Amino acid sequence: MENFTSFIPVIGPVVAAALTAAIAFVVSVLAKENKTSEFRQAWIEGLRNDVAELLGDFNMLETSLAIYIGSSETNNERQIRYDKFHSDNRSEYAKIDALCNRVVLRLNPSEHSLLIKKMRVLEGSIGKGSTKSHALCSELVDDFAMVLKSEWARVKSGEPTFRAMKKVALISVLAVFVPGLISVGFLIFAK
Repeated sequence: MENFTSFIPVIGPVVAAALTAAIAFVVSVLAKENKTSEFRQAWIEGLRNDVAELLGDFNMLETSLAIYIGSSETNNERQIRYDKFHSDNRSEYAKIDALCNRVVLRLNPSEHSLLIKKMRVLEGSIGKGSTKSHALCSELVDDFAMVLKSEWARVKSGEPTFRAMKKVALISVLAVFVPGLISVGFLIFAK
């Protein structure tokens, strides 16, 4: 018994050091997880802005093209107007193409493969004046709304490590708090 009591002065600092290390670890993990959530929020905002700009510019350009060549009377005149429109709006086409690529680069190929395929279809339809393009834009708005909603749900619930640490913390608090309350209860009622 005497050997055990000689360890008591050593146990306090060791437990304090272990608690300090555990707290430092938890704080660093939570800081990293918080930063990841901030990056995810920035990603959501950037994707939303890029998609809105892309689809707005795309619809405007396609509508302008349809109006510009729509009054052509012959196929030859139609082709001349089509070529002139493309020539006059080259920078707009380049901007839309860049936005398509920027949106695709923001997406995860394994999670968003169907969305990426639709984006490539949209990119391929730039300047074609197709009425199907407007329907595809509507589909893309709905699809991106779903992606943004699911990503926002991820941000709200926290990163996986954060959720796991939250559960561990709750279990730890209960593991210490409940026996403590029971012990206090026994001491109070034992008197």
